[in-house]
Amino acid sequence: MAYRDVLLVFSRAPEPGRVKTRLIPALGAAGAARLHRMMLSRALDTAAEAARHTGWAAQLWLAGAARPACPPFFTPHRQQGRDLGERMARAFIRAFAGGARRVVLMGTDCPGVDSALLRRAFAALEENDLVLGPAHDGGYYLIGQRRHNSGLFTGMPWGTAAVLPETLARAGECGLRVFLLDTLHDIDTPEDLEHIRHYPGFERGADSRGRHRLGP
Repeated sequence: MAYRDVLLVFSRAPEPGRVKTRLIPALGAAGAARLHRMMLSRALDTAAEAARHTGWAAQLWLAGAARPACPPFFTPHRQQGRDLGERMARAFIRAFAGGARRVVLMGTDCPGVDSALLRRAFAALEENDLVLGPAHDGGYYLIGQRRHNSGLFTGMPWGTAAVLPETLARAGECGLRVFLLDTLHDIDTPEDLEHIRHYPGFERGADSRGRHRLGP
């Protein structure tokens, strides 16, 4: 069955020592993996809620050796490619080859993404070629296209503050119409942890019911 709109959730399997490695000094390997698992769960809940009410197809693209069970409502896929850009490009290509008209890819590092923001992303692609969710660290937490442009993914300085400006520069060179969503915080470094307390269920330490202890 071909879907007009496809939502791709991109993440890694929550393996201790392999995810959120920049947070290990603050949380320990197990704590960093626990936080990653929590953010992945939140992203999947958000994506499922939005897709359930809109008719989008929802796909989970995971990297890593572990193969956790795919939650209901999602089609599972394994990321393939030499770097993040190639892995994302392949996911977009597959979605468009399946008949999609609008495709949005979201990461799981930004707990500020909600279903309303995802709906805005798809709506923006009615009149724009590219939608981006800027992150405060200079990257982006979401990218959406209505036709695939491989030049946005090849040779990109992933993991640096140059990702968003370089993406915008390339989009300009290609004459793409771009829509920018709200600028939000990714949670990647110990300094980022101060932002997570703004989201219910992500407080550092345990509350009176002992929920979500992140530290080692």
